[in-house]
Amino acid sequence: MSILYNDKLESLMKIQSEMSEEENEHFLNEFRKSELLVPLQIELDSLDLENMNLDGLNEINKEVKFHLKSFIGPNEIKVIPIFTDEENIQDVQMNTTVGSLFMRDLYKSILPIQDNFDQIIINPSAENEYKISIDDFLSLFDEEREFEDMMKEIEEEMLEDENMD
Repeated sequence: MSILYNDKLESLMKIQSEMSEEENEHFLNEFRKSELLVPLQIELDSLDLENMNLDGLNEINKEVKFHLKSFIGPNEIKVIPIFTDEENIQDVQMNTTVGSLFMRDLYKSILPIQDNFDQIIINPSAENEYKISIDDFLSLFDEEREFEDMMKEIEEEMLEDENMD
């Protein structure tokens, strides 16, 4: 069982080739709110190694410095791989440290170094991997777009509430 709950995102990824524009917007909105697993290189001097549990998960309550792990894909594209769950990481057999990040935090990490990357792939090598350019990813966090999406969600919730009455 995964420590993250991304079932909604994964189910939308399964139909990505058949998504309408509205479904794709719903997917992108869900993606923006997600917490996903990201391969990292942690700066060891930012950790308290004496109190670290090497056999399991560690909850870290202070700022940890890290670098995003990436790879060079076809056509020299620099890719950041991210994963919806541990199973998808094992399928790729990545031998690295992985941390869970909310996509807003990933956005904040990428923003100052965005020229170092070309693309993000969710669940690389999976049957329904999802590719998004760095520019498109960064645009998900445009304040105006976020506000519009939030208003749509509120409207949908109000309609659902009305239909239940």
